[in-house]
Amino acid sequence: MARPVQLAPGSLALVLCRLEAQEAAAASAEEPGGRSVFRAFRRANARCFWNLRLARAASRLAFQGWLRRGVLLVHAPPASLQVLREAWCRRALRPPRGFRIRAVGDVFPVQMNPIAQSQFIPLAEVLCSAVSDMNAAQIVVTQESLLEYLMKHYPGHRVWHRIIQSFWMDL
Repeated sequence: MARPVQLAPGSLALVLCRLEAQEAAAASAEEPGGRSVFRAFRRANARCFWNLRLARAASRLAFQGWLRRGVLLVHAPPASLQVLREAWCRRALRPPRGFRIRAVGDVFPVQMNPIAQSQFIPLAEVLCSAVSDMNAAQIVVTQESLLEYLMKHYPGHRVWHRIIQSFWMDL
């Protein structure tokens, strides 16, 4: 079994909500993308020239993710995250334009247990998938074109030639 993978270690979550004036304007528009909200957050805090620690910490932030309902996940070196925590506690952390910060908190690493794939590929699945892809690409399926497709899309399987020959004989 594969070793667990840590997702989002050393991250902060910022729970954002739109300002009321922005909500009315955004009712007809789509939800803003996470990267644009992140850039606006980083820009708002990097402009704090009177608080160099916060400005420096904001410039070291990296976008980690965006969850629906306005949760921005950010990553930075531990010292920079600590500066953001302190700024939040002192009410000095600035929200992205058009938003209010409702909460800030540490994200405990999410653990993912990878699912191992077998080395076995069912021949019927491979052939049906190949023929379907070739039909979709309007490629005439012949023994040669199928063999070429399989060699290109399933490299490392040196027995394709024998398999295709025996498959073609059975048709």
